[in-house]
Formats: sequence, structure tokens, C-alpha cells
Amino acid sequence: MHDLLGIGLTGKTLTDLERQFLADRSPYAVVLFGRNIGTVEQLRDLVHEVKMISRRPPVIMIDEEGGRVDRLRNLIPGLPSAESFQEGDKPSEMAAWAGQVIGMALRFFDVECDLAPVVDIRGEQATKGLERRTFGSDPESVVELAGAFMRGLHSQGVASCLKHWPGIGLGSADPHYGATVIDVALEELHRRDLVPFAQLGNEAQAVMIGHGTYPKVDEPDLPATFSPALTIDLLRNRCGFNGVAISDDMEMHAVSDLGSYEEIAERALMAGNDVILFCSHIERMPEVQRYLERRVSEDAGVRRRFEEAVERAEAYRAHCEKLRAEAGPGVGNFDDLLEETARFCDEFERTRPRRDPVILDIDRRKGPRHPGRTGREEWT
Repeated sequence: MHDLLGIGLTGKTLTDLERQFLADRSPYAVVLFGRNIGTVEQLRDLVHEVKMISRRPPVIMIDEEGGRVDRLRNLIPGLPSAESFQEGDKPSEMAAWAGQVIGMALRFFDVECDLAPVVDIRGEQATKGLERRTFGSDPESVVELAGAFMRGLHSQGVASCLKHWPGIGLGSADPHYGATVIDVALEELHRRDLVPFAQLGNEAQAVMIGHGTYPKVDEPDLPATFSPALTIDLLRNRCGFNGVAISDDMEMHAVSDLGSYEEIAERALMAGNDVILFCSHIERMPEVQRYLERRVSEDAGVRRRFEEAVERAEAYRAHCEKLRAEAGPGVGNFDDLLEETARFCDEFERTRPRRDPVILDIDRRKGPRHPGRTGREEWT
């Protein structure tokens, strides 16, 4: 039976439990985080082992945006944030080059999908969790720059995924830690937040469904991940998206507090998510898989939705393979990748206005901090 789960791994090497799970019940996708990345050789070995021991090699995914969401920061330093492109000259050219550099890197590590670009549209103040991760504050800029970044990825044989449908740029909070409310009318969403998804979605072939709530569009406390009105009616029927819908991490508190893992997996599936991500507790995944298998066998409605999701997920897998085949061989030497990254970073800095860094005293960190270990950096 096909599987629609995307899972996370606990560390830089596979545990015995993870090896058994991958061999016996291969998930659709494996999502890499900073906790999984040490050295160049270690990361290549980890991805290779995941694919070798799995009954069917999963699609390897990662959040590699640049800026504060930069899983490769200890291997390939200096990648800028999405917001920085509009702050200098040649923003579209630099965004495309950034996508190419990231695509080269992910291809080198045999990663098929970058869970990027962010196409949320920034409000007057950035939503918590989205700081400097957005390409602009108007639809036209986001379409131009995110589109350039996306095509840069594709040119190197790496697939993309737009996030976070239907837009959390005006959200009230960070969904990693609780509910975020986007209190705007449907007409405003159409005019603003939905534009990048409508214009770029079918080119990307993947959209990540966010956990925001939209009280002027659907039930006040219903996250988009559980909303057929947002994920089927609006995304599919009104915006014409025909690719795969990937849930945001179901272990974020915005949704994880709303039921058991089994219950929220089924709710997400029935609301229109095709691939469902649980990125932390792999030990729970066999139970979720068995539950979904049982529901598919006993309920015709669940079976129809499951079969539809499988068809879209497999089409996206084929899309990843097609992009890789069309791009040709990737870079074979890590030093060549570092050299290209350095060329990009040097040129990017030349396009930026000169200014002295200013760090307000209130923003200075107090006391020691181990890098890369906060929940926000791991989850976002």
C-alpha cells in the first residue's frame, strides 16, 4: 500500500528503530532538519543510507530558504534571507542565483525537494516566525522574486514547494507555538495573499498548507490544514491548482493539540492534504500508518480521498525525477559548490547599499546560547 506520510529523523545517523521503520514501512518523504546535518560526508551518507534501506526510496525534503531558515548554514555559509533581495540592486537576478546555488547544494546531497520559497506577503510588521523570510509586501514583488528563486532551484534539478497556503503574512502569532489568526475577508485574500499561489502554484507543482485560521472565511478555530473550504474549494476549484498539497508539520501546536496523531492525520487527509508531515516522533508513525490503512479499507470516502492523494503524490515524485533528468548531472565536487557560493555572495554584497551594522543593546544576546537548538530554528 502506498504511504502519504512525511517523517523526520532524530539525529545525524539512523537509529535501529528508524532503520526498521524505513525498511518495513517506507514513508513517502523524509524531511531533514539542522539536527540531521553535521559534515558534508555525514549528510551524504545519511541520505544514501535512507534511500538504500527503504523499501521504496522516499522523497528527501528540506527547508532551505537562506537567512534564518538555513539548514546548511554550517556547510555553506552566507546565504541571504528572502527579504534582503529587495534591499539592493538586481533583486530578481540575485533571487534566481540564490535558487541556483541552493539547488546545486541540495542536488549534491541528493535532496529532491526544497520546501521553499515562502510566498507569504509581508504585512506592516512581519508575523512572528516569518521575520525576513518573505520576498515582499505586495503580490507583484513576491511573484517576481519567489518565481525567480523557484526557477533557479528547478534549473538545478531540485523541486520546490510554495508556502504557507493560503497566506500567513498577516497572522497574529507563530503557528509553531499556537493558533495564528488571519482576520481578513475572502476578497482581500483573493486580491493579495492568493496571487502568488495562483500564478506560481502549477509551475511549482507543490503547495504547503499552513496552520492559520481564517475566521472571515471559515470556522473561527479551524486551521487551514483541516479546512476543505480552504484546501479543496479555494485552492483546487477556485485557484485551479492541480499539484500536490503538503501539510505543514502536524506536530506544531496549532494543530497537534486538536486530537491524537491518528485523528489529525485523517482530518488533514480528508480536508485535502495529499502528503502529511509528522517531523519529530517517528516512533508514533507505524500506528498512524496502520490507522490510515484501516480507515481506507473500511470507509469508501476515505479510500477515494486516499487514492486521489496517492495519484497527486506520485505525480509530484515524477515531477522531481523529470526536473533532475532535464538538469543533467549535478556538481560533483564540493569545492566547486563552495566556489560558486562565494561568487554569489560576493556579487550579492556588491548589490547591497553600504551601511554599518547596528545592534541595539536591547537586542544583544545575554549569556551563552548553543546555536541551532531553539524550537523555532528547528521547526521553521
